Amino acid sequence: MSPLNKIRAAGFEITLSGDTFTISPSSKLTQQQREFLKQYKDNIITELNVVTVICYTPRGSAYEVEATSAEHATWLSR
Repeated sequence: MSPLNKIRAAGFEITLSGDTFTISPSSKLTQQQREFLKQYKDNIITELNVVTVICYTPRGSAYEVEATSAEHATWLSR
């Protein structure tokens, strides 16, 4: 299980805020979870930056593609 999925499975919501993330409810984090977040911060940010875009083939079949940035997502949406 990825670090992002693991912390979400523990009941937390994570949102990207610039170069870092916000977690809520942060008041419920244990010290062990805080250490986990520090250890995997870069991995979590990378996962949060992945955007899934629905693309279509010339025949109209839909499929999901992971974009690595907002610009890439815009390009894929064309």
